[in-house]
Amino acid sequence: MNQKSPGWLVAGSALVALVGAIVTVVYFFQPWRSCDYEDTSVGCAMLSADATVMAVAMVVTLAAVVVFVVALLLARNRSAAR
Repeated sequence: MNQKSPGWLVAGSALVALVGAIVTVVYFFQPWRSCDYEDTSVGCAMLSADATVMAVAMVVTLAAVVVFVVALLLARNRSAAR
């Protein structure tokens, strides 16, 4: 690994975590959904494909947060060693 790796890991994992969190929130509220038995889109039942996408986004977000924390620790250790 070169010396810029922790910086790229921090930025990349932060971006992936942000996108995953946005996808999770959007799929939770489902603004495109409409149903006869509920006047808000949040009250409509989630389809299995939507639940899968939301679950994958949640797992990716959690993994990106772990990588983000590890990259921050690596960057901190490298700066302390100098």
